[in-house]
Amino acid sequence: MFQAVRQYWRQPEHFYWLTSFLAAREAQSATCRLIAMFVTTLGLVPLAMQWSDAGPHTVLGRWVGAVVTASCLAMAALWLRRRWPSRRQSGLFVLVTAVNIAAGCLIMSDPEAGLLLATGFAVLGAYVALFHTARYIVLVFALAEFTAIVLAFRLAETADTVWAVTSLAIALTVTVAVPFACHLLLYAIDIDVDNADIDPLTGLLNREAFYRAAGLVVARSRDDDQRLVLVVISLDNMRLLAETDGELACERARVSIGQTLRETTRHNAFVAHTGDDEYLIADTFATPDSFPLVERVRKAIAATPPRVTASMGVVSTPMRGLGDCPPSDLLDELITIATMAMYDARRAGGNQARYVSCDRPAVLDHVRRFSTDDDN
Repeated sequence: MFQAVRQYWRQPEHFYWLTSFLAAREAQSATCRLIAMFVTTLGLVPLAMQWSDAGPHTVLGRWVGAVVTASCLAMAALWLRRRWPSRRQSGLFVLVTAVNIAAGCLIMSDPEAGLLLATGFAVLGAYVALFHTARYIVLVFALAEFTAIVLAFRLAETADTVWAVTSLAIALTVTVAVPFACHLLLYAIDIDVDNADIDPLTGLLNREAFYRAAGLVVARSRDDDQRLVLVVISLDNMRLLAETDGELACERARVSIGQTLRETTRHNAFVAHTGDDEYLIADTFATPDSFPLVERVRKAIAATPPRVTASMGVVSTPMRGLGDCPPSDLLDELITIATMAMYDARRAGGNQARYVSCDRPAVLDHVRRFSTDDDN
């Protein structure tokens, strides 16, 4: 039992995995709106209860309610931004929301109303169970338990004790059951954040996962008339940023740019963080012209705080026949070509892209030569 609890406590959080999952399915905006709606509701309830007999009656309670309302509406506005929050911002959101729920419940003059509002802890616990570690869940549970016990004692003073104990049990059961159900959901879909598919800093694919994902596309391309496009991105002037603002600023820049790449590329593209300042994008196009995508990515990176720029190398090749060659060898060749083009862009001053059309990768000739030798 102790071993199971310790293993659960040490589980890594799913924040980056789910961030990538939602981004790949273009569901981040809908998720943000849903969370903003929840937070707005939390803020409007204390405001509406000002005119209820069950709401706050003291001057202090009304002021606390006003602060809760203002805080929740401010957080809702942040969730309605176009950018997904960082892990630190998400953790701060959990802390502030938990305190707001507790305060909103405790200011109610009717403890039954407070216990009803305490169900907000269950929704917050679900968010924590999906995106964060057990430490955050313990924080939410501790505040929920404290709030529910205080309200139950107040209810016992005005009603029968059995009803107070029953209300306490229901509130705590809901608060525990909903996050637990979310954990079961994660296990049901077999999320394994320890399998090194996800870069822990940016939440993007790492090189190995990128090769597998892009290689699968290549393996299915026997009769495909589209073109495979690979983009190698290298950030400019990161050494200068480290010297002026420190390594922490560089890490924040890498995380922000990773998020920018998620939001800028198409949902069926593969995006990876393969080095300190290097990223890879793989996508398919019906025409050889990938300029709109690449230019959109370049401008988005330049506009992302702290506004570093990027040198980019782009290679495109017809997908017909690529399924006959080893995917890893093909990707190695194309990435090498794109990397050389990226270096040309950097030598030209950076913040630009160089394009290469590889109409026939050399690896196809090796495959044909091996096939001929086998026939002989």
